Amino acid sequence: MTSPVSVAAAVGAAVSFAVAAVVQQESTQLVPVGKSLSLRILADLLRRPKWLAGVAFLLCGFGLQALALAYGPVALVQPIVVTELAFAIPLAIWRRRRRAGRREVLGIGCVVAGVATFLVASSPRSGIPDPGGPEWLLSLAPAGGVATAAVALGSRRSGPVRALLLGAASGISFGVLAVLTKATTYLLGLSLDRAFSSWQLYLVVVVGIAALVVSQSAYQAGPLAYSLPVSDVLEPVVAVVLGQTMLGEQVTLSPGLLALEAVAAAIACAGIVVLATSSTVLGIYRDA
Repeated sequence: MTSPVSVAAAVGAAVSFAVAAVVQQESTQLVPVGKSLSLRILADLLRRPKWLAGVAFLLCGFGLQALALAYGPVALVQPIVVTELAFAIPLAIWRRRRRAGRREVLGIGCVVAGVATFLVASSPRSGIPDPGGPEWLLSLAPAGGVATAAVALGSRRSGPVRALLLGAASGISFGVLAVLTKATTYLLGLSLDRAFSSWQLYLVVVVGIAALVVSQSAYQAGPLAYSLPVSDVLEPVVAVVLGQTMLGEQVTLSPGLLALEAVAAAIACAGIVVLATSSTVLGIYRDA
């Protein structure tokens, strides 16, 4: 049974992450490119009040996400969290005193409707919150390798391609972070001693800092329309796949419902593409 607390917390996390993304992206545009992909970008941003306000929303989002994961499976929480795009784009348009047209409304509608339909059809159920070491290694190593490769390729490019590659690495990192957070909240529920003696808690910190540096570098490289959509596609995909293969979470896979889930996922992805190619959204940053 779907927990109302999990759903409400996940929606709250999506809104918080959306505000953080818009505010932080505006701040990162002012940071010299030479500080990208290093802790120097954070050192610079820490002196900017607007970015610090974004951090407050980001931390609020992480807290709500952790609460959602404590009451529900990763396969439920992460698809809801990535609807942040449906909140971030209108907010970015409003802050630049633009108006959303039919294309933007259609894109947002597709994202929300696709995610909602997918969740209803798949009915995600929780699995094993703390698997053994071999399962962690076999699942996290490939994801870490792909994210590292995306960062390496992105560091040698510029403009939209750089933003897209770093956005991809960011999405993978946050997908991994969601699974680690799920395990950590379970361990915290057992006892503080158990949580602080586990490696998962410390890996959450390491992956969280790495994901933050990469995401800020992606925001710095170009408009949200380049980095946020690919990040929002990969984050739930990685989280759901890891949730099923590592945590043993289950989704309904009967032939009829599987077809509906595929259609719903396609609709959500189409909505993301529509938003990513919107001239209104891109124009926000060209005129900045």
